[in-house]
Amino acid sequence: MLSTGETDKTKALLKLGELLKKAETTTTTITLSTLSEKYLAYAETHKAVSTVIRDKRRLKILMKEFDKSTLISITQERVERYLQKRRKTVTPASCNRELALLKHMLNKAVDWNLLKTNPIRRVKQLKEPPGRLRYLTDNERQRLLKACKESDCELLHSIVLTALLTGMRKSELQELRWRDVDLTHSRITVIHSKNNNTRHIPIHADLLSELMKLRSRYPNTLYVFSKHTGQPYGDWYRSFRTACRRAGLTDFRFHDCRHDFCSRLGMNGCNVYIIMRLAGHKDIKMSARYTHISDTQLRDAVAGLVN
Repeated sequence: MLSTGETDKTKALLKLGELLKKAETTTTTITLSTLSEKYLAYAETHKAVSTVIRDKRRLKILMKEFDKSTLISITQERVERYLQKRRKTVTPASCNRELALLKHMLNKAVDWNLLKTNPIRRVKQLKEPPGRLRYLTDNERQRLLKACKESDCELLHSIVLTALLTGMRKSELQELRWRDVDLTHSRITVIHSKNNNTRHIPIHADLLSELMKLRSRYPNTLYVFSKHTGQPYGDWYRSFRTACRRAGLTDFRFHDCRHDFCSRLGMNGCNVYIIMRLAGHKDIKMSARYTHISDTQLRDAVAGLVN
C-alpha cells in the first residue's frame, strides 16, 4: 500500500498529465480565424493605420483558404501549394506579402504559447521582378502640374506638388494635419507613416509658398488637404488620372510621385542614407534603387573624359 506521500505525488503527477493534455488539446484546436482576432488587436496597437488596413485586406484572402484550419494543420507543404495556386492569378509580390503576414501571425502564435514552433518558417518567398521605377522628365513634370492647376479638383495641384517635393505616401498626405506642418521653420513632420516611425522633411521654397496660400484660404481646417466638412479629402484617384491624361502622361500612377522625388534626389548626388531618411524607408535596399544614373549623366561622364 502506498504511503500518503506517495499518494500525493501520484495524484500530482496525474494532475500534471491532465493539465498538459488539456493544454495540448487547446493548442491543437485553435484555428487561424481565432488567431486572426487576437493578431488584429495586436496590429492595431503596434502598426500604422494604413498597414492594419492592408493586413485586413490580405487576411480576407487568406481566410478563403485557411479560415477554419487549425494552426498545426497549416503546414509548409500546404502553404507552398497555396502559393503555387495563388501565383496563377496575382503577382509574386502579392503572394509574398500574404506569406509574410501569415508567417508573422504564426510567429506571434509561438510568442503567445499557442504553437511550439512556426510550421511555415522555411517557406521561401517567390522571386520578384525588379521594382517599378517610373519618374518624370522636367517637361512631363511641368505638364502634370499645369494639368493639376486646371483640374476641377481645387486641391489637386497642392496635393501633387506636395507629393513631388516631399515623397510622402498617399496615406501620409491624407492624414497630414496642420499641426505637423511648421511653416515658420519650413518642416513637415510625418507621424503616421507606413513603418510607424516619425520623420522630418524640409519644405521646399516652392511648396512653402503653396502651403501658405492654402493655409490662408482654409484657416480653420484640421487637415492640410480637407473637405469643406473638415474631414480628410479622401481619394483623388479620378482627378489625378484625368490630369495625367490631359498632360499626355502614360504609365504614371500617383505613387510614382514618390519614385520621382527619390529618383531626383539620387540623380542630384544624394547618398543613399539621405534618401532613406527623407523617404522613410525601413530597408536601405529600397533607397539604393534610386541611386540610378540618367542617360544625360552617362553622356556627360563620357564627354568629360580627357585624352
